[in-house]
Amino acid sequence: MPVNLFSLLLVAVLSTNSGSPVFRPAQEPDVLFATKIVKLTLSEISKTGPNAEIASFISRSMDLFWPIRFELAKTTEPYIDPTDRSKASAALDILYRLRGFHPMGGFGFNEEAWEKEQSTFFSELDAVVYSKLNRLLLAKDESLLRNLALYLGVSHSPASKTALLQLATNPGVAEQALICLGWHKDPKDMDDLLPFMLQGGREAASLPYVFRNSYGVVALSYLRKAVAQASSPFARLQAAFELIHLNDKTGVRYVFEAVVHREELPNGMAQAGEIRQFATDYMGFPRDSGNMEDLLKFLRSKL
Repeated sequence: MPVNLFSLLLVAVLSTNSGSPVFRPAQEPDVLFATKIVKLTLSEISKTGPNAEIASFISRSMDLFWPIRFELAKTTEPYIDPTDRSKASAALDILYRLRGFHPMGGFGFNEEAWEKEQSTFFSELDAVVYSKLNRLLLAKDESLLRNLALYLGVSHSPASKTALLQLATNPGVAEQALICLGWHKDPKDMDDLLPFMLQGGREAASLPYVFRNSYGVVALSYLRKAVAQASSPFARLQAAFELIHLNDKTGVRYVFEAVVHREELPNGMAQAGEIRQFATDYMGFPRDSGNMEDLLKFLRSKL
């Protein structure tokens, strides 16, 4: 069974970090340990290029790597090249983590101010990715394209929107691309997203949540259209749920009718069970009641 070199080196760093605390200040070992880990990671990327394991480690340790973000980005940049799809995918993952990083600022954190403060760094990252965007979009690797979509989701620009809509025509990455476009939180994008919600298959079921989460009450008319017109029963049901979250009775009416006609609809009984669970979790329907007639009475009272 092959052993990953980075894992071995990481273990080596861990094993050499167990020196006696008697000769060092209380916090020094942690600082030295972090420095070793960061240097080891940068060295591995420089020597062999990034891989999924390194990208995953960086994603879980961004507080360590953010202070050396310029160096990490410079070390990773050369591998944004679709000729080596595996390394390009990992490199995009790393740049996505850098582009989307936010400090644990808590109350009072201002996203606009953060973007402005980091504008030089973010512009440099965008320049690297966008310069190779056309070639990346032609790649036949779904992992690479999903990581590209993630990056474009946190980089808000007309170019990223165009690219995400192009990715949305690829069945293997369509759902991810559409979700990422929702991250832009631009209400104008709803007109571009709506056809996917109405015409898509099961992957369209995630879009109603995107509409509510990204656009709020402004999305009401779009969600009503989805309830009435979406070709996917999964998308219709999810749109009804999101309307209920927005206190719109159109959603309640839909789920009520779905339960009434549960024996006539394809997969109607399973859908009625899902509605009962939703009503229990979010609408106050008694958890110990499994009777569909009780559910109907409850839903009727909400109309």
